[in-house]
Amino acid sequence: MSIASRQGSTTRDVFNQLRLAKPAIICEPQATGPVPGTVSSLRKRLADRFAQGIIPKGLESRIRESDPDGAEEIPESAYFDSGHMSDAALDVLWNELEEIRLEARHYVVQPILGKPTQGSSKLQLTSVQSQQIDGDLLPMVRNNLTRINKKADYALAFSCRDPEVSSLYERVSLGGHGYAISQTTDAFNKRTILFSGVEVKPDDGGEKKEALAQLAIWLSGNLEKMRRLGELAKGPLDQADWLLPTIGYTVVGHDWYVYIAYRLGNEVHVVGPISSVRADTRSTYGILKLRDLDSRVRQYALDGYWLWVRDEILQPLAMQRLSDD
Repeated sequence: MSIASRQGSTTRDVFNQLRLAKPAIICEPQATGPVPGTVSSLRKRLADRFAQGIIPKGLESRIRESDPDGAEEIPESAYFDSGHMSDAALDVLWNELEEIRLEARHYVVQPILGKPTQGSSKLQLTSVQSQQIDGDLLPMVRNNLTRINKKADYALAFSCRDPEVSSLYERVSLGGHGYAISQTTDAFNKRTILFSGVEVKPDDGGEKKEALAQLAIWLSGNLEKMRRLGELAKGPLDQADWLLPTIGYTVVGHDWYVYIAYRLGNEVHVVGPISSVRADTRSTYGILKLRDLDSRVRQYALDGYWLWVRDEILQPLAMQRLSDD
């Protein structure tokens, strides 16, 4: 048996184990069964008018010069009137895009996800490559009571550099209880709300499925942690209506795949890749699509997920601490 065949068999075994684990983790290209309204809303948010009006018209000639064939595949709806942009601004943008395209050959994600969100310091890319998931949050194989452990490479964290975030963390975590509020055991990041996950692999045969298996376990740990924090803050909850979905990426070579993870009862569903928002780093157009996708994910994180975590989890936990005092 070839190495590739053995790797493929091992990955299939992991997916089979995940389906039989507790909680069950079901990875599927399309959702089956009932889908929470929050998931449907998130999909619409990601896909609505995706990749439209993302390329300055002032860059069209450069794109045609550098990639004539690729330029023919770009729809007119992807361009916007860039008459308000100076030549210097167009030069800066073009140089940024070229730098990303060249660096992407080395499977790096920092040029895309590491750029701060305009007008906000709340989200920060953080490496979690060496960080263990809390063993109590890992899916358990029913027969032998062992837990399936995988790691992710990166996550977006709600950063303590932001005053609002820092204040809440201090009230919840540093007030005496020392709450762990993320799925990792890392001394710093366990006190930080982590959003999303990113698993990076070279474009090498079965690596896409291996990346998904690792991402699915990471996202499942996040959902389980949020569920437990919610019950700690508010008591028993209707998970389907209360627990918000999260988002993860697998990056395989130049291709970025997006997945949505949500919880239904004792099952975690990881759906994707979401075909309507696929992007890559092979071309200027692909990179700008990726930037559009990143912007949409960050907006969901900031004006959806963060507000929910703040109001439904962190503030109630902080109030509990005050009442305990």
